[in-house]
Amino acid sequence: MESILLSKSKKGIQLNQAFGAVLTLVLVAVLVIIAIFLFVTLGESFTAGSAEANASSDMVTEFSNYTSLIGLVGTIIFLGLVIGVLVASFAFGGRRV
Repeated sequence: MESILLSKSKKGIQLNQAFGAVLTLVLVAVLVIIAIFLFVTLGESFTAGSAEANASSDMVTEFSNYTSLIGLVGTIIFLGLVIGVLVASFAFGGRRV
């Protein structure tokens, strides 16, 4: 019963949640890369300087801005895991719960 109460009071990302967070991050990264590839391929099929080509180019630019955000989110997830492990080790004083 005590371990259930202790697990509810933990804050941050726990190690058992790492797999889902990393998998979600990788899935979003792959989908953004696929979207960029599709918009580049689509943009090449239009006449240069047309409204369609410009719209496709704008979409590629917008999606390429997301790649830096994916790295930022990955760093935040990693730091959340590290902080969660450190807090858990200090809070329980090295005792296994």
